[in-house]
Amino acid sequence: MRCFGVLGVFCVLLFGPTSRAAAQAVASAGQPTPPASFEITALSADQERDLGSWLAALQKWQEYDAKWRNRPVHDGWGRVVARPTPPEAPAWLRGRCAMLADALALDIEPRTATACRLLDDPRVTSAALAAKPPAEAHPKHSMFLTRMHLDGLATTSQTQARTYGIVGFHVSLVDIGRVQLFGPPGVLLLTVPGELGGRSVTVGYTWGLSIRLSDIRLNSRTKNMTLFLNISKAWTGGGESAGGSAGGYDIVGLSIAPRRQR
Repeated sequence: MRCFGVLGVFCVLLFGPTSRAAAQAVASAGQPTPPASFEITALSADQERDLGSWLAALQKWQEYDAKWRNRPVHDGWGRVVARPTPPEAPAWLRGRCAMLADALALDIEPRTATACRLLDDPRVTSAALAAKPPAEAHPKHSMFLTRMHLDGLATTSQTQARTYGIVGFHVSLVDIGRVQLFGPPGVLLLTVPGELGGRSVTVGYTWGLSIRLSDIRLNSRTKNMTLFLNISKAWTGGGESAGGSAGGYDIVGLSIAPRRQR
């Protein structure tokens, strides 16, 4: 009997740790493995600039390619020349596309996702635009904001008793091609000649039209504003013109407004 007791103690000491380890392994096998984590750093300022420059260059290439598609390209002398190749993408872009695709995180950088699709086929303009989120597929500015003009650098067209416009604003109402008409009076800060010499500052009210000149960039990587030439009449608060005439004086100046999607 004592032999059986010693044998039992020996078996417990020998197989006990192994059984506990096996039980722990079986218990852990039923638990899911923690997912691998990805740390994605934001694009640097240089990468943002490179990406914006490449996308802008690629857009110009797409316009040129669409113009000469299915027909030979001619230069200014009428000679047939070779087609230009798409602009070369930034060297780091393909690696970032692969990294974001592996992490299933392409949707966190919509512009990079579009660039990744253009790497495979530089002609997929419509597909790339359709894949953009609504915030990028549509203009950032509402229609009302694109009608609000910041005025400045204005002067009367008369050669005597010149009146200058410093800064102001107006809201356009009607569009006729490149021309916008503004009927509600705009406000313009004016410097007018004084009766005894010198100049004084007053507030004038303007009516007239704005002619679109060109789209420009203002603190942005893309063209986000539009430059206008304004031709208007200016009156002061007393009902007289900026120069003292009841008929109003012609004012010519410039204005800018948020760019409208066309």
